[in-house]
Amino acid sequence: MTDFCWFTSFIGYPNFFNKEGRGHDLATFFLHVADAADKGMAYDDAKRSFARLSIHQVETKKAAFQEAGLLYVVPRSNVITLTPVGRQIYDIVNNTDVTTRRRDILLILCRALARYQFSNPFPIGGNRYRERARSTDVLPYLAAYHLMASLEAYITDRELTGCVFSLQRMQDIHALENEIRDRRRRGVPFEALPSLPSNKETAENLRIYFVARLGLDSEILTAQEQSPAYGAQDRAFELTRLGVDVVKAVLDVEWPEWRRNGAPPVARTYSSIDEYFSQGVGHLCPEHVLAKDHSREARDLQRLAADILDPMDIESLRELPTREFEEGRKKLLSHTRLEKVRNSALVRAAKRLFKAKHGHLYCEVCAFDFDKAYGARGKNFIEAHHNIPVSEITRSTKVTVDNLTMLCSNCHRMIHRRPWLTVDGLKAEMAR
Repeated sequence: MTDFCWFTSFIGYPNFFNKEGRGHDLATFFLHVADAADKGMAYDDAKRSFARLSIHQVETKKAAFQEAGLLYVVPRSNVITLTPVGRQIYDIVNNTDVTTRRRDILLILCRALARYQFSNPFPIGGNRYRERARSTDVLPYLAAYHLMASLEAYITDRELTGCVFSLQRMQDIHALENEIRDRRRRGVPFEALPSLPSNKETAENLRIYFVARLGLDSEILTAQEQSPAYGAQDRAFELTRLGVDVVKAVLDVEWPEWRRNGAPPVARTYSSIDEYFSQGVGHLCPEHVLAKDHSREARDLQRLAADILDPMDIESLRELPTREFEEGRKKLLSHTRLEKVRNSALVRAAKRLFKAKHGHLYCEVCAFDFDKAYGARGKNFIEAHHNIPVSEITRSTKVTVDNLTMLCSNCHRMIHRRPWLTVDGLKAEMAR
């Protein structure tokens, strides 16, 4: 169906974990507008509170949050309404440390996107896309997540712009999946759809912003310059290990038969804007969905811990592309076991030499000294950071005391928090 092409808001996605960048700015914007809604402020007054943004810019960002299902403003109502899921995110971010709820937040946002449909009472772009929205029953993000989960956890640039964006009926998704499998088997990438926007910049923005949303501002996707199927001819967007967990949890709820290629859910008809945002895209993520995911995560932790992995190792592995984690899992665990075997003697030697040189153990980033802070309980305690990432360690890699940096627990965690930093990179961050 080459006469049809997906459409989306040309804006990024809120990121509640980063401290800078477009995603951070959008998250800050959402919290500001949500706070205005919580206080009963009129939308016109809220718009004027953004001194650095034009009214048009505020409207564009607001439209993006309507697509994400977090809040909406009915035309001419002047009332900001937080959806149930918008309220859920707002309460979590305001009342907890987001780093401890990262997986929950990503699951909630991913599920909201999976419920978005082109055909809704309030299509993005207003009347401009109304007829096109009515012509399709596609749930675009759910469809893309299904394809990624079913096709080795990745999708390529030219698969998106060469076939996926033309999907107009959810019932055709299995045929489209088979077409992608065939192309991958033959190593022949897709040509761009003739129905893509004629303006190349607009067409590129369509891909950029769709991928930004699909990956929740790169929280669950990594970009690869070469795809496994087509090599340098195409880029790939691959789910991380955490991304696979989140996406499969969402698919299990929104499309229970997805693993057996059952009939997909389709866009439904909502009687009003309010119903669409309360029962559709903005529907509250039930607690039992989060509880089930917590149980799955606990089982994974128990299994991985049995492979001599500590929580920091596990967190690092979750950030790796799925292919690197899954296909190389035995190799990665082998690397980690190798390090663990060497680790105790290596760390003892590194600590001994460091103490002999400096007179005491302290964090090489912030200078924290456990002995001074905790007395006898902190004597000789420090964490040793491997400057060579786990994913780069091979059996031929020689890891010496020079490859270790003494860090306190806080700095160690900050280095391993995405995006990963070097020791010098963290020092630079703290010097700002």
